[in-house]
Amino acid sequence: MKAKVKDPIWGYTRGCAFQLKSLAHTSFFMMNAVLTPLCFLLMKAVADAGGAQSGGVSVAVAAPAWVDASMAGLWSSTTLAVGIIGYQRYVGTLQYLATSVVPPAQVFLPIVAAAAMLGCVGVPVSWVTESVLKARFVPVAGLQLFGYCLAVLACVASAALLAGLFVLFSRATVYEPLILLPIWMLSGIVANTDSLPEVVRGIALFHPLTSAVRVAHASTLSVEVVGFAALSILLTVLYMIIAQRMMHIILRKAIQEGSLNLL
Repeated sequence: MKAKVKDPIWGYTRGCAFQLKSLAHTSFFMMNAVLTPLCFLLMKAVADAGGAQSGGVSVAVAAPAWVDASMAGLWSSTTLAVGIIGYQRYVGTLQYLATSVVPPAQVFLPIVAAAAMLGCVGVPVSWVTESVLKARFVPVAGLQLFGYCLAVLACVASAALLAGLFVLFSRATVYEPLILLPIWMLSGIVANTDSLPEVVRGIALFHPLTSAVRVAHASTLSVEVVGFAALSILLTVLYMIIAQRMMHIILRKAIQEGSLNLL
């Protein structure tokens, strides 16, 4: 029987803080969180500079690139969460986590959430880098911050769902390298998606990060922006519900059937 936690929010917060501290001391995760948004922003700056020379938009007047770079780093960290539960097996803690009296959600959500939220270090890295490149402080709009917050929630939910899928279906690990770029492209982080076929744009909206990117890219608040924000939140909640149900199935198979090589 799982123990009832008096204050689950405090439990989630403490667990996530502990896992974040642990991952921050692991060079592999930290380098990914820092270098991905940095390289993304530099490549975007090079592309903007090339566009300026050919009569396109110059770096000096381009839309803030730190938003896209930060989200790119956030999603890159999220993709690492697909193997974070397996990583717990590697460090020797998975069997104790699986048999804990604490509810599964409070045990495993902080682990996958921390893997995704580590990407938040890309925000100051991206903003400072763009400010240096433009030789001025880049203004930060409220919608950009709100959109990024939605992106964080979307990535946490995605991390939980992906981590569960990759544990439940062990052969899914071969598709791990294919997760990063499609979401970058379809969500609108890399480039405007208006040129994509309507069917593809519709499919992309089934991921909460796509709507979050639309909110962050908006210049003014409108009914459409509110709709995208609501869609992102709705899909995030749906992803979390599916992930929680999946984790219960995984633990039942591990404990009752002795499968998944957890115990």
